[in-house]
Amino acid sequence: MSRILLKSYIASILITSLVILGCSSDDGGGGGTTVPSGAVVITEANAHEVAVTAISGATGLINVIPVAANIDQELSPMEIVDLVVDKIKNMQGSFISDIPSGVAIEPIPCSGGGNITGDVTQTATTESGTIIFNSCVEAGITINGTITYSASIDAASNWTLAILGNLSASDGVDTMSLNGLDFKETGNDISAEFSINTYEFAVDFTGGGGFLVQLQAPIVGNEAEFCPTNPRSGIVLITGANNTRSRATINTGGTVTIAFDDGSGTFTEVTVPPPGSPYPCTDFFI
Repeated sequence: MSRILLKSYIASILITSLVILGCSSDDGGGGGTTVPSGAVVITEANAHEVAVTAISGATGLINVIPVAANIDQELSPMEIVDLVVDKIKNMQGSFISDIPSGVAIEPIPCSGGGNITGDVTQTATTESGTIIFNSCVEAGITINGTITYSASIDAASNWTLAILGNLSASDGVDTMSLNGLDFKETGNDISAEFSINTYEFAVDFTGGGGFLVQLQAPIVGNEAEFCPTNPRSGIVLITGANNTRSRATINTGGTVTIAFDDGSGTFTEVTVPPPGSPYPCTDFFI
């Protein structure tokens, strides 16, 4: 077992918690992240697609943000977080060495060039670290930036996880910046129950078309289950230009209600794409 993690399930915490959504905050009290200056205007016509992109990363931004029409689907925010998390997951003891304050991560080559460095400090029940991506190329995407994390676990397998970071990604044509990632989650390794209590980031694209993602209510579910039973509650808010917003409310029973705000402060459920809100959870989650 790698010395980088004190127990195998802390490794699981670090990796699987972001993957629950494909990577989710309270009412915006994260790291002071703001709406990007080139944010997209959210309308009824794109509110569903913007929410899908922000939550799952399963759909590219084509037809949502015209100026970003050339962005590859892999440059959606959640896809980038997935690539980053996968690199962290695959860290093994062969590339770390003991140092007085913890362990230092020796340069780890990425499959397409560049590397990862950083450091990790641990006690019997806690761990924290910094992961630095140095022009790390994976799946044709070049990633730069830093993620810091801290995790803890007790004798009853109750755990906590916090992640902060800023990333950028490029496919050689377009560039995406993922700024102010602020993530806090609690759960239990035995029951697989989890609650994502803070998740916030601002995403910005070359030429404009970004948005701010936050939580209005914790995302609650069970890692051992899938849509339609997981997740079973939560509210994700996506804010674009001119105070326009898309709100995704996760409902028990496998649907997601999508409403949009045209900047007036009033939310209205969308009717497009047909048949209209609420939509099946399969639009958003695995």
